[in-house]
Amino acid sequence: MAAVGILCAVALAADTKEFRYNVGPNSSVTVINEFGPVNVKGIPGHQVLITAKLHSNKVEVDAGQMGDRIDVTSHQLARGSESDAAVEYEISVPPDTSVTVRAPSGPITAQHLWADVVVEGDAAKIDVRDVRNAHVHARTVTGPITLANIVNGHVEVTSVNGDVQLTNVDGRKVSVNTTKGNIRYAGDFGSGGSYMLVNYSGDIEVTMPSTASVDLSARSVNGKVEQDFPLQQKVHPSFTIDSSRSFAGTSNSGASSVRLRSFSGKIRVKKQ
Repeated sequence: MAAVGILCAVALAADTKEFRYNVGPNSSVTVINEFGPVNVKGIPGHQVLITAKLHSNKVEVDAGQMGDRIDVTSHQLARGSESDAAVEYEISVPPDTSVTVRAPSGPITAQHLWADVVVEGDAAKIDVRDVRNAHVHARTVTGPITLANIVNGHVEVTSVNGDVQLTNVDGRKVSVNTTKGNIRYAGDFGSGGSYMLVNYSGDIEVTMPSTASVDLSARSVNGKVEQDFPLQQKVHPSFTIDSSRSFAGTSNSGASSVRLRSFSGKIRVKKQ
């Protein structure tokens, strides 16, 4: 029995691969994983640590370093099911590492970074949080996208059917575009940023505190708008106001520009 136990332990260990790379400032890591999750987190230090758990011997991981650039790809060795081809990645990087992840099924998570983050997935659930002074690009087809605690970011979010949730996301430019997915934003919009939240048939809901400083306009072509936030009415809005389908106004000094647009979805702005 003891011999069997030892053999099992060796087999399990062989299913997990570990890669370590020493890198300099402003390195980059790219991960491509057809099936399975990718979790990236920033930690102090100068080393990239990649742990890959392979679900079968029908999949392999290729990893390599070229200077301060690291590429990681999982690929199938033989035809099999999605579960056979799955690889689970846990990746630790210095916080100033630029990260790109492409994982169609996901989920994908990234946190504690202050360099550019690009995350792409078809049905993948995406969660990016605690990122500052960086570009954040998130794209899905049906997967939901969550961004939280993004400080001074340049944020671009695109999805077809996935819902998008933004909490405490601020930056010089923040744009969100979905077709059918709902968009929800909670926070104060920072100071001096330009925000554009657009969808076709999904709803848009914005919740902000009374201290928010915004120049805000909302318009739905065929949908409804609801306002439960005290705004000072603009004397010369850029479009004709229809109380059931559009409104415009400012709060405090109007430091950030906020534009909410939908074709047939409902738009609601309320006080936090």
